[in-house]
Amino acid sequence: MTTDVRRRADQLPKSSGPWALAAVVLRDAEGRLSSTLEGTVRCVQNRARLVRALYERLGRLEAVLAPERVVPGGG
Repeated sequence: MTTDVRRRADQLPKSSGPWALAAVVLRDAEGRLSSTLEGTVRCVQNRARLVRALYERLGRLEAVLAPERVVPGGG
């Protein structure tokens, strides 16, 4: 998941807001993923929150990178 977020973020200009936010999220995720698994409910909940945050960030990056869709006018 972090690889997907990083790949999409790398397509943005490094001076952009979305890139900066993705970098912060990735730094936090890498730090949290490097911690030892404890096998507790709390540990599982924290990992689930992390995955959810990564998916949200990926969704936002996808939206920024998606080409604008032109909807044909109909009568």
